[in-house]
Amino acid sequence: MAETLDSVERALSALLLFDADRREIGVTELAGLLRCSTSSAQRTIHTLTKLQFLRRDDQRRVYTLGTSVLHLSRAWQSTASLASIARPAVTALAEETGLTATFAIADHAHMRAVISVDGPEGPLRDYPMAGELFPAHVGAISKAYFAHLPRARRDHYTSQRPLARYTSVTSMNPQELEGEFARIRDLGYCVTRGEYDEQVSALAMPVKLGSDPLGSVSVSTRETLPPTGVLVDPVARASRTIGQLLAKRN
Repeated sequence: MAETLDSVERALSALLLFDADRREIGVTELAGLLRCSTSSAQRTIHTLTKLQFLRRDDQRRVYTLGTSVLHLSRAWQSTASLASIARPAVTALAEETGLTATFAIADHAHMRAVISVDGPEGPLRDYPMAGELFPAHVGAISKAYFAHLPRARRDHYTSQRPLARYTSVTSMNPQELEGEFARIRDLGYCVTRGEYDEQVSALAMPVKLGSDPLGSVSVSTRETLPPTGVLVDPVARASRTIGQLLAKRN
């Protein structure tokens, strides 16, 4: 049973390696990225190709995403009233805390804001937050999610690519980030100040489907962030509510 679960995790991790920068992959490269043997990588690729999640370029001996991924993408988009699903919980969170509340989902090396409801102080940006991308290594809304990914997947986004500095307090050191991710997992939430926007403070928690992280929910402000103890419970309730609603939807 454990071997079966390992195989499933390896297959899903393989698919999640694909993004705008990596559109194809070979067996040896996959083995290195997943830290598994070449034979395990070959079996993973064989299974994914058989199920049409990957397709083989016979001339170059590399693999690209196949038609089954497109099927899943369309199925997800058809349920993608994500904003309408999450809106009541996000609105309630903004009203209870008086802060800007945001729900974001994973988008490769970023988190993408699905819905954001402004607090009394007004918008954090001079443009709508929906669609905003937050890098994996910066800010509470990203770190709360990426901290809960398996190490191999997180490394792909935080230690195997160049990291940008957004403010003077942005960390670009993979070892420092790993230490912070461990603390976030222990606490269950993440608090940041000025990592992405110099004046913005935020507290965020992951949103999970079962035990798997899907996204994160946060409260943020340009003013002084209220004490953590005041915010943890309402953010946790919003996280649980959104996760439950998405589980029912799927």
